[in-house]
Amino acid sequence: MSSAAEDSLFPEAVKDFVFDLHDASRRSFVPSEQQSLYQTTFREITSKYFPNVAWPSPKAIASECGNDTLFLALYNELTLRHLQSVKRPTPRDRIEGWHAYRQLFDLILEEAPKEGEEKKPDSLYLTPEWCFDILHEFLYQFQGFCQFRTTSYTAAAKVADDPDKAPNAQTADALDALGQNRDAWAVETVLFY
Repeated sequence: MSSAAEDSLFPEAVKDFVFDLHDASRRSFVPSEQQSLYQTTFREITSKYFPNVAWPSPKAIASECGNDTLFLALYNELTLRHLQSVKRPTPRDRIEGWHAYRQLFDLILEEAPKEGEEKKPDSLYLTPEWCFDILHEFLYQFQGFCQFRTTSYTAAAKVADDPDKAPNAQTADALDALGQNRDAWAVETVLFY
């Protein structure tokens, strides 16, 4: 699908929002502008166009922010946080959240000055509220994943000793996702960030 065709799939307000939020966080660094976009505009667009569904994927909006990888990771976190607030996360959603946070934090750490290096010009600005919300949601999803993992393993253990019983489809899907992603939400990695 061409870029022009992809651009027509979502409203102009979404394109403008992404462009303006990128500008506020990566170029202009105007706190009041970013605050308004983050607190008000995002909520207004969400309630109008995406009240119970996902925002466009980062790939779909990449042209609105010059394919800025760090900004796309911020956008991904913001929109995944919205989606998890309006629907119950599946095992795959929980794993996707883990990968989204790892990518975001790794990109932020890559841009940070290394010990002994000169301080680079500012390349990212986030309001304190946005930073708090990112960290709060990261810990909330970690806690939710720990509960999900414990519940899944407990449900599997209840039927493990009975050869006539098998885990239900939901538990089997959860165990499959956990088995394929053993490093997801590992305590050591969470503490690293």
